[in-house]
Amino acid sequence: MTTATEERKRRGERVGVVHHRGRLGQRLNAWRKRTPLNPYWLDWLHLRRSVEGLVDHASGVLLDVGVSEGPYRELFEPRVDRYVGLEYPPSILDKQPEMWEMLPRVKQLVQVFGDGAHLPIRTGSVDTVLSTEVLEHVPEPRALVREMGRALKPGGTLLLTVPFIQPLHELPSDYYRFTPSSLAAFVEEAGLEVESIEPRGNFASANGAMLSQWLLRSVGARRRQSDGSVILSTWRSVLLLPLTATIQVLFHLASKLSNDQAVCQGYAVVARRPATARSTRRDI
Repeated sequence: MTTATEERKRRGERVGVVHHRGRLGQRLNAWRKRTPLNPYWLDWLHLRRSVEGLVDHASGVLLDVGVSEGPYRELFEPRVDRYVGLEYPPSILDKQPEMWEMLPRVKQLVQVFGDGAHLPIRTGSVDTVLSTEVLEHVPEPRALVREMGRALKPGGTLLLTVPFIQPLHELPSDYYRFTPSSLAAFVEEAGLEVESIEPRGNFASANGAMLSQWLLRSVGARRRQSDGSVILSTWRSVLLLPLTATIQVLFHLASKLSNDQAVCQGYAVVARRPATARSTRRDI
């Protein structure tokens, strides 16, 4: 009996981007992901460092809005009293059309399902809200930031990462890219105070990441999927790996020599609700 995934592959339809691997496959993929043999290594490296820089700001009850597979759970769980993952069901279905085949695994990753425009979270009930690479996928990012701010206790902390230079992804739900000015405006409109907005990467690392991904998509791809991702040609992508690895290492070294951040890969935001916060909207 064929699974829905196998049937989609047979018909040449888009399959999900979240794949189940055995234990050995998971270890090999985790190792590859952390090396320049991953064509997305520069993006992964700078996003990972950006998120690691947010860990010390987390405390108490943490709500991860747009938790997906929980890639940063292991970083934050030791720092907080409780880690709650929230996801929007259509988003999971977009990443993994065969979600219902994986439901037991999904239940381990996501504790709350809800819509960012109306978070099912009591006002002033969490100490930390974390949201990594989510705002660009929301039609009304201001509304989501307001909702995340509403959920924070007085003195609570909002931790965000957003892209700046990134290819289109997870289409059709890829709406925006952000600047420090727009992020500051969103946060302040939500009644929060900006503590820091830090770029991730710089001109060199952003261009190295784009060149590596351009080669992969232009030369290594067998076909493109409707969500913006690509299906790779096995032999072409393998032949490209030494080249994309070399490019990423060279641009990584170049990024150490220059700190021009007029172009970067994204931003990390730390904002705080004042201890004597005034609500920006009625409780829901």
